[in-house]
Amino acid sequence: MGWVTIKSSHYETDLLPLKSRLEAEGIQCFLRNEHTSQVMSHMVTFVTELQVAEEDMEKVREIMTEIEHTP
Repeated sequence: MGWVTIKSSHYETDLLPLKSRLEAEGIQCFLRNEHTSQVMSHMVTFVTELQVAEEDMEKVREIMTEIEHTP
C-alpha cells in the first residue's frame, strides 16, 4: 500500500478540517512531517503533508470536489 500527498501546508491547522472530514468518511489518513514542521516552523522548506492510501484516492477526489463546490 502506497501513500499519496493530497494537500500540504506550513501550518498543520490548515489541514485539520480536511483530515477530520476524511476520517469521518472512514478514510485512513495521516499528517507526514507533523512534528518536524512544528519544531522547524521557522524554516520554509518544512511542510506538513496530508496523506491517504492510494486505493482511497477515488473517494478522496469525490470528497475534495464536493468541498470545493460547497459555498
